[in-house]
Amino acid sequence: MLDDSMSPRPIGARLENDEKVLWSSKSGEREGTFEMEISEGGLHRFCLENGKHFTPDGLDRTVGWAIRVRSFSRALEDQEEGPGGQRALHLAEWASDLQEAWETLLDHYSFLKTREAVHSELTDSIVGRVMRWTLFEAATLTLIATGQVLYLRKFMETRRYL
Repeated sequence: MLDDSMSPRPIGARLENDEKVLWSSKSGEREGTFEMEISEGGLHRFCLENGKHFTPDGLDRTVGWAIRVRSFSRALEDQEEGPGGQRALHLAEWASDLQEAWETLLDHYSFLKTREAVHSELTDSIVGRVMRWTLFEAATLTLIATGQVLYLRKFMETRRYL
């Protein structure tokens, strides 16, 4: 869940296929990851829930998610076993983990850019409203001051009769 100030309590996620639920998020977690091995074929659904198992609180929440599907590293063939082959397999797994961490970082960066754009738009909207209100107040005060000056001038003016 992306809103830091709100409780993640009613938010949930799960991965399911036609027969059963394969994975379900823990209640009250703000974020999480999961990893599972799924055989080829079949239909899988990733479901996001807001308030299904909890009392809805009526608040809007911002939720972000990313699913990455990757194949496991290849297994070593018989002639490749040994320290060199094991090292190569370890490096391939390390590179795969590094790639996943990089993609996660890019997801966070993308979210931060989007959040900054939303806040910038909100700030511009607020500044525009404040400026309109300030101009309205200035015009109102100018009209009131002009009216008072004209009224007092008329009141204080002495009439001369010949």
